[in-house]
Amino acid sequence: MTLPIRLSSQQRRSAILDAAIRLFAERGFRGVTTRELAAAVGVSEPVLYQHFPSKKELYTAIIEASKDEGYSTALAGLEHMAASGNDEEFFNHLAHAMILWHQTKPDLIRLKLFAALEGHQLMEELHEKQTQPFIDIITGYIARRMEEGVFLEVNPLGAAFAFCGMVGQYCQSSILFRSAISAGIDRDEMVNLTVQIFLNGIRQQKS
Repeated sequence: MTLPIRLSSQQRRSAILDAAIRLFAERGFRGVTTRELAAAVGVSEPVLYQHFPSKKELYTAIIEASKDEGYSTALAGLEHMAASGNDEEFFNHLAHAMILWHQTKPDLIRLKLFAALEGHQLMEELHEKQTQPFIDIITGYIARRMEEGVFLEVNPLGAAFAFCGMVGQYCQSSILFRSAISAGIDRDEMVNLTVQIFLNGIRQQKS
């Protein structure tokens, strides 16, 4: 007879968090009850509440869990590329980082989509705590290149959303939805094309 392995408090907390992200990504926040969440981990609701006394604390933990080693590495890598001042390298790096994020964090992205559709408070918190640091780097880079006379005078935030929107649409189509439409173009070719179109549109034209 195999005795059940007793999890430590931290291990049980991590198991609850993993189950919450998975279930919320599948059915949304409104589609999952605390009873179902507890059952998915093999604990009672009182045990669940010992680790997360409120849904607010569970949401906060999800946000913090998303900022793992991969998140920190991606943020540091983008900051490093921004310092180089090479437009092609910076935006190529950004595009590939976005693709990698969609590949490695599909549950988190689906969770964000559910949060947006349900008008959930988590959406705003995720944007502020997870997305904002990346947006700040991108807008900062664009603003600096404008000051240097390389880029046209545009709204840096709007330009950042334009680029990320192009890459994000491709990521959702090819990775989340696995659409046959997006299979008609190679991933590297798509990145290079997106960067070329964006830079050709934002750079000052040489006289």
